[in-house]
Order: sequence, then C-alpha cells, then structure tokens
Amino acid sequence: MSIRVLAPELVLQIAAGEVIERPASALKELMENSLDAGARVISVDLERGGIGMIRVCDDGSGIPPQELALALHPHASSKIRSAEDLTSIQTLGFRGEALASIAAVSQIRIASRVRGEEMGYELTTPNKTLEPLPRMHPLGTTVEAREVFFEIPARRRFLRSERTEFQHCLDCFRRLAIAHPDIRFRLHQDGKPVLDLDPAPDLESESQRLALLLGSEFIDSAIHLSGEHLGIHLSGWFIEPRHASSVAAPELWLVNGRIVQDRLLRHAVRQAYADVLYGQNRPRYVACLAILPAAVDVNVHPQKLEIKFRDAPSVHQGIVRLLRSAWQKGASGPSAIPMGAVLPPDTEAEARSDGRSGPGTVRDGRLDAGTSLAYLRDLATNVPLVDEPERLGFAVAEVGNAYIVSQSSQGLVVVDFHAAHERVLYEDLKQALQSRPLAAQTLLIPIPLSLGVQEIDVLLSLRDTLRELGYDLDATGPRSIQLRSHPVLLDASLAVLALEKLAQEPQDAKSVDSLIRVFQEVVADLGCQGAIHAGRRLTVAEMNALLRTLEKTPSGDFCNHGRPTWIRLEYAELDRRFRRGR
Repeated sequence: MSIRVLAPELVLQIAAGEVIERPASALKELMENSLDAGARVISVDLERGGIGMIRVCDDGSGIPPQELALALHPHASSKIRSAEDLTSIQTLGFRGEALASIAAVSQIRIASRVRGEEMGYELTTPNKTLEPLPRMHPLGTTVEAREVFFEIPARRRFLRSERTEFQHCLDCFRRLAIAHPDIRFRLHQDGKPVLDLDPAPDLESESQRLALLLGSEFIDSAIHLSGEHLGIHLSGWFIEPRHASSVAAPELWLVNGRIVQDRLLRHAVRQAYADVLYGQNRPRYVACLAILPAAVDVNVHPQKLEIKFRDAPSVHQGIVRLLRSAWQKGASGPSAIPMGAVLPPDTEAEARSDGRSGPGTVRDGRLDAGTSLAYLRDLATNVPLVDEPERLGFAVAEVGNAYIVSQSSQGLVVVDFHAAHERVLYEDLKQALQSRPLAAQTLLIPIPLSLGVQEIDVLLSLRDTLRELGYDLDATGPRSIQLRSHPVLLDASLAVLALEKLAQEPQDAKSVDSLIRVFQEVVADLGCQGAIHAGRRLTVAEMNALLRTLEKTPSGDFCNHGRPTWIRLEYAELDRRFRRGR
C-alpha cells in the first residue's frame, strides 16, 4: 500500500479518539474550560446519559465573536503562547484539542457573550461558513454537544448503556466538584435535577459538600490535615486509621487543582499509613497537593490524567513525612467510641492477615515476656507522680487479664496493654534501626543462602547499604551467597527473612527507604513477640508507667498492625446510658 497524507477530517477523528473516549471525556474537557474561564457557576445538562446531549453553561469570561470559529480549530488555545509556557502551566486545559475533537465526533453549538457586549454570538457545526450569528445570551459561554459519535458508528457501538454512561459522567462531575469547592455546580439529567452544590468557602461547608458527593460515612470518619514540607503543601481529608476498611474507596489526588492518577502519590500515602493500618485495610482520602508549576510536567497524557514530577523522590518523601507526623502527633487518636462498638479482634491469626510471619519463624529469646515486665518495672520507678490526670489518665484496675482501665478528666480510658506495649517496643526498635550504622554480629560459620539469579544481583547491588545495617555478604556462585554477619538487633533467622523480603521487592522500589521499610516489617513482628501478652498481671505502677510511655510514643494510638491501643468512654456517654444528669 502506498503512503498517503490523511484527509484533515480523518486526522481530526483519529485525534479525537485519544481525547474523547466516551461522553464523560467530553464533559470533563468542557467543564475544565469553564473553570479556566473563571466561572463561578457551572450548570451541566445531560440527555440519555450524555450520549444524546451534553450542555455546559458557565458565567466565565466568554469568547469574543471573532474567536468563536478559531476555538474549533485544531490546536488553537488561549492558554499558551510559546514552548516556555509548557514548563509552567497553571490552567487545567492548554493543548487546544478539546473543542476540535468534540466537534469531530458530535454536532456542536457554542454561544458566548463577553463582558462589555450587549449581544452574544452563536456558532453551530456542521456549518460550512463558520460565521457566528448574534443571539441573546448571558455573560459567559454555553457549549452543547449532541449525538456523540454520530459520525463514527464504529465508535458509538462501543459505548455502554445510557445508565452506565451517565454514571461515568456523574463520577466526572463529582470529581471536579470536589476539586473546586468554591464553585457552584448544578447537574440535570433528562430535565430532572440531580445535584445542586453551593460554594463551600470554609471547612465546615466543604465537609457537608463532601458528604453529599462521597457519602456521610467517609466524612464522618475523616479528618482534615494540612502542612508543608520540602516546598510542597499537602492538604485534604484523610480517613482515620481506625475507620479504614478493605472495601474499595475513594483515593482522589489533586495536583495544583488538576485531578490526576499517579502511582507515586498513591504509594506515598499507603507507605505513610503502613504503621497504623489493620490487616488488609486501605486508606481513603481526598488529597490536594500544591507545588510549583515548574516542578511538575502535565503534558504527558492526551487526557491530562497523568503527570511527572521533576523531583519525584522529594515529593514522595514530603508526603510520607507529613502524613506520618500527623499520626505520630495523635491527629487521629481514638476519641469517644460509643460502648458496644465492634473493634478488630485481638487474635494472632488476624493480626498477621497481612502475610507477616507468625511466632514459629521469629526467635523467642531477644525480647521475651520476662524482659518486657522488667522493662516496665524500670520505667515505673522513674515516672513522677502528678496530680492532674494526663491524656490517658491514671490506672485504677486491670480487667479481663488484657485491659487497663484508667480514669481521666474526660472519661474512662480502656487500654489494650498488649497492643500498647507492642507499639512502644516497635518504636524503640525502629529508632535503633534508623540509627545507622548498626552493630554487627559476626558469624563463626557463614550461613549459605540459595536464591534466584536476579535476587542475588539485587542484594549484591545493595551491598554497601546493607553493610551500614550490619550485613556482610559474599557471592559464592550465580545462585548463592554467604551471610558472614548480620545486625545485632536481629537474630540469624530474622536477618535471613529480611534479606529474602528485600530481594523480592519490585525492581523500581529498590532504595534505602525500601530497605528500611522491609526491616521495619520484620521488627514489627519482633516487637509483637516481645510485648506483654494478655494474661500477665501488672502492678498499678507498671500500668501507669505504660500509660505515660504510650502518651509520648509516636503513633501510640495504634499497635504495629493498625489496631487501636485505647478507647475512651466519655462521661457524657455514661450519663446518657445511665439516664442521669450532672
């Protein structure tokens, strides 16, 4: 077949396939254009789930009549002028393809009036002259696209049912409404109102708006966080760890107001939650990241859903540290939990539902229960007595051979002392692990290890970093190495387990942070082994020592596996249940 230059109409339809995948794609582009125009009110009307018609009306700056036809021209844009502008994009749209692509696959009508003009102008396609006609129109722009893919029957056959396409449009509408809480959004489907969202100028009204869009369950179990680190500003609504579940839930990222899908950002959040989530539970959040436009490249995807960061490691590190600091400061500490609330069961089997090794694979000697009790007795002798109850109050009793009951100024506090001590030991061990170089235990007889060729190469490539952590490795063949020393912190079996876990990490995750994370997983099991187990009797001094230590421990509200270490029953709740007043 000979090479030919494609017809302009065919080129437009091919390009449209990259931008307009379904009616929701066209809706997203039109709404983003309205936002870029400075609209304060955006109204959306759909017919037959967007297949029949999509209409977006806004009160933005409008389009001058002499530019209406140009707006439908491929790669015509008012948002960039030169290649340098691509390095600092501050608008949602910029590529100049959206309107041309929509016009290539549907019948389009644009009506607009700019400020200072008494009359608006309207342009429809198909129209050979592309001459706008005067029409009465309020300030702003209306874009209407009818019969999406009417000229491309092959593409239209791939559309789903009207109900499914409407759900995709509704999801797009919700996401943009979440991303821009200061804008009023209205949605109608087949002439019937679906959503009417007033602007949310403060956190209280924003939370009410999110409750409408994502459900009250999410907002009731989320907290708002905000902070800055390494030149980035992170804010948003994050699920409290104790409310996380394994059910798929919203994980929405906004970067400079743009909705994105980025694995780096999702990984950072999950790593920040790693120490405080129970089992296979997943975080839920609506996160907003503000960063210098020059530090992010948004021109990497036709639909602008993916981005690239100039300094991805710094962004990842900043998000992890900001979120971890929130949990460590007790931002999500257990507040009053109504009596009768069901908490995760404290069983060893469920505590290891995430795949961590059980007691049989962890040496029992380094931190046994006897050492743990002696550790608490030493603490008890150094804790000063104070008159004013602290956050966790003063211990008054041990009940069920598993719980400490203490009295605080706000109510009764019930502490799972095994989970509490587990977190205390874990943080102590983790601190020792991060204070490199670690002391090494030299082995009289090296331990031979047989692994895959790729796994051996990974470990040898990290030899210098491993040496800082107390490891000394020698290659003895393409599929074998010898372990000559290991960290004193771990016994030989745990040291080997950590190496095997590290060798199985994804190739793009091989870093010092990844290495430390693998070690922390092993140390978490070590802390669980050494913690006080239910059934041990504690003195009042030992119980108070544990409470005071837990108050000062980072992430002390949760054990290593994400279960709560304490709950509080407020006096108001007790009064309500006993039907009495104060």
